[in-house]
Amino acid sequence: KLSAIARQLNERPRKTLLFQTPAEKFAKCVAAIR
Repeated sequence: KLSAIARQLNERPRKTLLFQTPAEKFAKCVAAIR
């Protein structure tokens, strides 16, 4: 149940991330490091 809630929160676009999801932003940051 908690993993479903975490997934919902990570898939919700955020205004502070310029309407990207936290998961998208994290993936872009990881890709930039590699």
